[in-house]
Amino acid sequence: MSEEEFYKWLGERLRDLRKLKKQTQEELCQNYHLARSSLANIERGRHVISAYNLYLLLQVLDAPLESLLKNHLQNSNLTDEISS
Repeated sequence: MSEEEFYKWLGERLRDLRKLKKQTQEELCQNYHLARSSLANIERGRHVISAYNLYLLLQVLDAPLESLLKNHLQNSNLTDEISS
């Protein structure tokens, strides 16, 4: 997976988590103190988010990091690479 593909995938997963929590971008940004346009760019994979900001965003979404990565690891060869 390229860096560009990774951030697109990450943004899609964050959007899915936000929608699962039934929050609009505006509602999430009120709690996360981020401009809605910045969040939109993160969700589209156009903006690189730091590990710390990802951590803060997941706290606001009340979602553990594991929930973000779980399905991807189960469906990739990365699981095989880690266990070998």
